[in-house]
Amino acid sequence: MINIEKIFKKKLNKNKIQFQSIKFLAGDASNRKYFKILQNGKTKVLMNNQENDTSIIEFIDKTKVFKELDIIVPKIFGSFPEQGFLIIEDFGDEKYSKIINKNNQEQLYKNAIDTLIHLHKKKIKQNFENYTKTKFYKESVLFFEWYLPLIPKKFTVEHLKKFKDILYELLTLPMNLPNTYIHRDYHVDNLFLFKNKKKTYQKCGWIDYQDALIGTCVYDLMSLLEDARRDSNNKINIKMIQYYLENFRNIDNELFIKSFRIIAVQRHMKVLGIFARLYKRDKKNEYIIHMPRVLNMLKKNLEFEELRKLRDFLLEFLY
Repeated sequence: MINIEKIFKKKLNKNKIQFQSIKFLAGDASNRKYFKILQNGKTKVLMNNQENDTSIIEFIDKTKVFKELDIIVPKIFGSFPEQGFLIIEDFGDEKYSKIINKNNQEQLYKNAIDTLIHLHKKKIKQNFENYTKTKFYKESVLFFEWYLPLIPKKFTVEHLKKFKDILYELLTLPMNLPNTYIHRDYHVDNLFLFKNKKKTYQKCGWIDYQDALIGTCVYDLMSLLEDARRDSNNKINIKMIQYYLENFRNIDNELFIKSFRIIAVQRHMKVLGIFARLYKRDKKNEYIIHMPRVLNMLKKNLEFEELRKLRDFLLEFLY
C-alpha cells in the first residue's frame, strides 16, 4: 500500500493539510479506503472514495442526522467531497469484529440493539429515501447476475419475472411493520464499543452508514444477528429478538419473526451476489470464504413455511 499512501500524501499536501504521518488502515467491499493520519499528535481517519462520488455527501448529511438523534457517529474534521475524501474521528481499536467472542457476544449484541431500540423510538423527520420493494428486488437480482454464473447455473427473464412476483408478495409482511431509520449495513465491521459511555445506547458507535434509508424496523437487527462474517447462533438470535421486542409491545411477535426470515433470505441473496461480484469483477478473493456460511443461512431460512413458494422456486438453483 506504499504507492497508495504516497498518492494520499500528495492529496493532503495539495490541500495544505498538515500531518505528521499517514498509514493505510483498511479497505472494504466498496471503493472506500481508510487511512490513519497523525495530526498534532492525535490520530484521525482519512476516509476516501472516488472523486465526486455522492456517497461522501451522503455520509456528511447522514452524520448530521444521526448525531441529532444521539447516535455515536464520527466527528468530521475536514470535508473535501469534490476530491472524494473526509478526515473523521478515529474510533480506536474496539471494533466489534476485533473484540467479539463467545464470552462477550451477548453483551455486545445488546449494546448494538439498545442503539436500535433508541433510534426506533424516534419519530422520522428526515427525508431519507425509502427501502421500497423495487430496491429490494434490484438488490436480489445480483444473486442471479453474479452468483449463479459462478456455480454455474443459468436463469432466464421468465425466472426473474416469477421471482419478482414471489418476492413482492413476501415483502408485504415486513412492510407491515413500523418504519424506522435503517443503517443498512449493521454488522460487526461497522460497529465500535464505547464502554465508558453512561447511556447504554451510546455504547455502540457507528461507521459506514452513508447508504441509510427508511424502512422496515426488522432490517438492521437481522443484519446484526445473521452476519455474513460470523456463524449464526439460533439460541442467541431468539434471545436477542425477544430482547428487542420487549421494548415494542405494539409489534406483533409472529409477524416480526416471519419478517425477519423474509428479510434474511433477501439479504443473503443480495450478499451472495455482491461477494460473487467482488470475486469475479473486482478480484477481491477474501470474500469467498464467507459464501458457504451465507448460503447455509439462506437455506435455513427457506425451510420455514412462509417461504415455501420461494424455496420451491429456488430448488433448481440451490439444491
